[in-house]
Amino acid sequence: MVRSRAGSPRRRRKPRDPLQVNLRWLVYLILLAVIVPTTLVTGIGVAVMTSRDGPRDLIFGILVTAFALSVIAGAFLLLVLAWRGARLARIQETFLSHMGHELLTPLAGIRLHTQLLEQHPLPEASRSSLESIARETDRLQELVQRILRWREIRSSADLYRRRRTTTGEIVSQVRRLLPQTSRVKIRIASPQAPLRGDPESLAEAVVNLVSNGLKYSPETQPVELAVRQLAGRVIFVVSDRGPGLPTEDRQRIFEPFHRKVPHGVVDPGGSGLGLAISRQIAIAHRGKLGALDRRGGGARFYLHIPLDRSP
Repeated sequence: MVRSRAGSPRRRRKPRDPLQVNLRWLVYLILLAVIVPTTLVTGIGVAVMTSRDGPRDLIFGILVTAFALSVIAGAFLLLVLAWRGARLARIQETFLSHMGHELLTPLAGIRLHTQLLEQHPLPEASRSSLESIARETDRLQELVQRILRWREIRSSADLYRRRRTTTGEIVSQVRRLLPQTSRVKIRIASPQAPLRGDPESLAEAVVNLVSNGLKYSPETQPVELAVRQLAGRVIFVVSDRGPGLPTEDRQRIFEPFHRKVPHGVVDPGGSGLGLAISRQIAIAHRGKLGALDRRGGGARFYLHIPLDRSP
């Protein structure tokens, strides 16, 4: 139980599953745009048939009724398919969440024993194998944590600790979280621009964009992060010199688990969830996330967050 400002207890709002919300609106749309009008058309067709003013009216009424019934049947089939798709998606996310929690314990054990072995002298071949085990364990642990994070931001309504913050604070958190700050050039035009949101989550969204650029850019090319204020919004722009973005992939890259490595580019690895998490964080803060090709080669990602106008 949570107490309100007046002191009276109030119930914590139960997190809503976005899949259920979308399905509910689909039901409303089908009812208003398909089923109700076609039901009226069916009534007209039946009325024309029962009047029996002539063979033409009878045939017309039969055709209208058959058409209306087929539309209603199609709408019902669409509704069933949408419900089954949403249910399957919920099952998949629940499975991934449970699997992730189950994998964390053995991964922690593997990591612990690896660290214990690193403290002892080993032959060169064994040392190389141990380093490979540690590296692959870290990669798998990061993948599991990404999956759990994706499930968390999809299902929790009370996840974000919103407060008044600034672009300077968010950029400071970005610097702290980035593992390769030497390859990142940061330019911030308005460090005191006010925002309302969760600074840790916003920093996570920006770090995901920068990390994505670092993966696909040559090691000799830096990734640029520019922060500016424009038209009542703060815009975080991340630019890289990677392979760029084909037109057909500019929206699909934000879908969960979508990964497409361009021809001739070494696969940098990853879970395919970083950009999806960033987009979900942007939506939760009433913002937008998009991507375009960069002139001269590479990609440019835009994260728009509204300014805080409250006094």
